[in-house]
Amino acid sequence: MEREMTPLTGITYYRPPAGTTVSGLDGKVSFTIGPEQIPLLDDDYKALEGQLPGYDAVGRGVYQALRMDPGCRCCELYAEMLKGYPHYVSELASHILMLGEKDVEVPYLERRVKLLRIFALIEPENAHFPLEIGATLLEQACRFSALHLSTVTLFKAEGYLDRARELGGDQPRCLTTLAEVSFLLGKYDKAAALWNTLLPQVEAKAQAELRARLERIERGEVPRVPAVDYLEAIAGAMALREDGGYQEATAILNDVMADAWFALEFPMAEIPYLLALCCKDLGAAGDARFYLRQALKINPDFAEAKATLQQLEQ
Repeated sequence: MEREMTPLTGITYYRPPAGTTVSGLDGKVSFTIGPEQIPLLDDDYKALEGQLPGYDAVGRGVYQALRMDPGCRCCELYAEMLKGYPHYVSELASHILMLGEKDVEVPYLERRVKLLRIFALIEPENAHFPLEIGATLLEQACRFSALHLSTVTLFKAEGYLDRARELGGDQPRCLTTLAEVSFLLGKYDKAAALWNTLLPQVEAKAQAELRARLERIERGEVPRVPAVDYLEAIAGAMALREDGGYQEATAILNDVMADAWFALEFPMAEIPYLLALCCKDLGAAGDARFYLRQALKINPDFAEAKATLQQLEQ
């Protein structure tokens, strides 16, 4: 029984006869389609009127389907077809570069991952793309607005980075990123093995930092629970605060801050800042000022913490 096609808004699937030829760019590009179903934009499908779809219509549909869901049914086939549309491939590359050159919000990181996944389909043996996907997912998992999804995001990152390592490519960056993901997931033996492999490839200062981390792992000086559990706990505290649960949120954040090894490995100014906001909500201005100063010790450029502290000191 044939699997159902992935439902995509604005897309209608069309089954061309087997061996249908599609050509474009003045005959420079030619490929066959059918009998597998292909995605067409709704308007292009309506305009067929019994005719076979042309090169442009096929390209528009395939490009839109992959951008909406690079894991859709027949995605590998569609990625192979997309190779015949150099202008779309160039456009994808431009968008990826643009999204990678500036500090963007989580929805844009998610978009970057989608676009990179298309390139990973087009060039499945190229280590660069799973490495970039894994690195972007790691960044996404540590953004405060996405902490509630950090566990699933980090496991996805690990899968892509393992694949990048298998394929070769930029090994120092791959090992570094995979080790960070492994440590966050509480896979300390894996992180240690990766850092040991990385040691001969880095400069003296980085070697000293890695040796210190390796020594802490060997002594068992690691967070009480996997760091990712703390990230999700912080997300829970944020949700509680939004619902008025200031005491409960404060208790959770204090518990996170009490783990000295987590604080050492992941100095996050946002944690004392959130705690300060909870104290402020509870009317404890003195405690709020204390935690704001802690936040600014970690990140002296934390604009929101500076503004809140100035407000409380007036």
